[in-house]
Amino acid sequence: GACSFLSKTRVIQEHGGRAVIIADNAYDNDSFYIEMIQDSTRQTADIPALFLLGRDGYMIRRSLEQHGLPWAVISIPVNVTSMPTYEIMQPPWTFW
Repeated sequence: GACSFLSKTRVIQEHGGRAVIIADNAYDNDSFYIEMIQDSTRQTADIPALFLLGRDGYMIRRSLEQHGLPWAVISIPVNVTSMPTYEIMQPPWTFW
């Protein structure tokens, strides 16, 4: 929706969440990142928060639906190559 990444993270935190993964809702987005550090407010969040591109979030949701699963444990590697992530220009969890 229209609320910021930070606002979404704060809602999860305020409801007891310990961490959050937020995916873009555009299933074909495989390159557009959002501003995650701050919005125009002075709010902060104290839990780990991760942004997934729409394509990545879609693949996870589709897999859950195909297997009839309500949730999954997702392992996100720090770096799966010998190249720094800034050189490959993709987050390390984008395999599909």
